[in-house]
Amino acid sequence: MDDIFILGAGAMAESFIKGVVAQQAVDPARIRVLNRTNRDRLVQLQEMYGVSPAGSLAEVRRASVVILSIKPYDVLAACKNMADYLSGQTLISFAAGISIAAIQSASGGKAQVVRTMPNVPVAVMAGAIALAAAPDVSAKRLDEAVHLLSQLGEVVVMEEAMIDAATAVSGSGPGFLSYLLEAMEQAAVELGFTPELARRLIIQTVIGTAHVLREWELSPAELRKRVTSPNGTTHAGLAVLAGRGVQQAIVDAMRQAAMRAEEMGLEYTRQE
Repeated sequence: MDDIFILGAGAMAESFIKGVVAQQAVDPARIRVLNRTNRDRLVQLQEMYGVSPAGSLAEVRRASVVILSIKPYDVLAACKNMADYLSGQTLISFAAGISIAAIQSASGGKAQVVRTMPNVPVAVMAGAIALAAAPDVSAKRLDEAVHLLSQLGEVVVMEEAMIDAATAVSGSGPGFLSYLLEAMEQAAVELGFTPELARRLIIQTVIGTAHVLREWELSPAELRKRVTSPNGTTHAGLAVLAGRGVQQAIVDAMRQAAMRAEEMGLEYTRQE
């Protein structure tokens, strides 16, 4: 692998840099970063991680991997602007809603396109990253992309048709979970806890539950059944949730999120 060129210097770009540098997957001297206006931000990333500010898009020529870490509505214009500098590089997009076909078209078919959907926990190297690759992406390039992104968390390779659904599951998932945890925190406070103490208990409960599900290889339904004794406390609480239709509401929320992800992709593409 030669240099990595990153277009964009926001939170997601920093998460990527932090992950690959902290895990020593890439020498920071081989990473060049460019953003549209804020030169101070590039200097900040240089001081924090040892990466280099790029002078222009022309430096894409030196890279074997190009990361698109910009707003979705800027992606296709950026691809057109860098098309003259592309010659088979792996082009990894973090942009929600922008299809592989749209990126290929905008970049003149000069790159091997990988589309991803990372979520917020990549900031602490515990993310879930959905990944889909164009049919012409070589096995070597795909392995390389998976290796790089795995420094940020769990990478799940899938067909592109599932990316909008992944946006609802893992992309919006932290928001849905936090909404539920807000309610649990509110209830804990009403039961007499301070918000701080309630939060400590709730967060550790979430972490511990996730570890049990993974290490014991259980489905959520199986674990729920294990902790629900007949006529016990969990049973009493779950009866209220079932009576209020909470499970179906969550299903409907995720379906709506997936539909919106698809709509957003169409909106961004039409802007071109």
